[in-house]
Amino acid sequence: MLGALGATALAASGTSSQTSVSPSNLESWVTVRDPREQAFSIAVPKNWKTYGGLFRFSSVDARLVVDMTSPDGNTNIRVGDSTVPPYAVPGPFLRPGPRVAAYASGSVFATKYGQARFASMCQGLHVTQSQAIVPKYHPPGGGLIRTTGGEAYFACTKNGAAMEAYVYAETTLVGPGGPGSNWTVAALGSMITPAQQAEAALAMLQHSGESLAINPAWMQMQTQLNNQAIRQINASTQATIAATNAAAAHQRAMISGLQNDSFNDVINGVSLKVDPSTGQRYEAPLGTGGPQWVNGNNVVVESALSPGPGFTQLRTVIR
Repeated sequence: MLGALGATALAASGTSSQTSVSPSNLESWVTVRDPREQAFSIAVPKNWKTYGGLFRFSSVDARLVVDMTSPDGNTNIRVGDSTVPPYAVPGPFLRPGPRVAAYASGSVFATKYGQARFASMCQGLHVTQSQAIVPKYHPPGGGLIRTTGGEAYFACTKNGAAMEAYVYAETTLVGPGGPGSNWTVAALGSMITPAQQAEAALAMLQHSGESLAINPAWMQMQTQLNNQAIRQINASTQATIAATNAAAAHQRAMISGLQNDSFNDVINGVSLKVDPSTGQRYEAPLGTGGPQWVNGNNVVVESALSPGPGFTQLRTVIR
């Protein structure tokens, strides 16, 4: 139920640590605990702005997030993400949308998540590398339950300065992969930082993620809730598992502050755009993140420059 974390070093980074971020000097870290259910503890950088905790959407849907920002505001590290729900695989009677999406392997999810998370934090975001790797925190499994791992690297600029970003993800598929299957993000960690501090920021991401410790008493309670849900399913009950505190206003406010609803578009490979000259909206293919243009025949083209007469540049709409 809870996303853990994995992170690997930047391949051939060659960058050095700078003063704004520092690797795992124990004197620079403090341990914080989940204030809601005492579900976990985690090490976070001392004097950084830190917020998050466990967010419960139902008895079997509990998601954590710990978001950390450096004092200068240039480096952000995140473990987990409570805005990412479990997904059902679409079928003839279940269309893609919120909580419904085709299965994304660890590497595919890492890429799409990074595009959604970092696009508003810098300019010119693009993927520099994406690869599948053996999952570090969950067994690969086989048959009807299997987990894949992956990572993605990004580059962009912020106020003219070079930035680097990284995502590690593990996703678990339950079912054959087609309609009737479900999948979840089993592990997730991400960071964005000035390029010259990338190596140190990744070391911090890894240190914080690997310090995550689940409270055994909480895990026992959660296991009982999971077993109860399984018994209900096995008994063919149609009762909905009651939500517990999911609609609490302060929790919703924090979640919406972490990431907007456009992530559902990203995971499904589209972006909501508007033609400023007509007001018409389009669900355009996600592309690589560059400018997109439309003409009078509703042809959408991605190009750094105008494709020619009759094309108007589309603007992204936040849902």
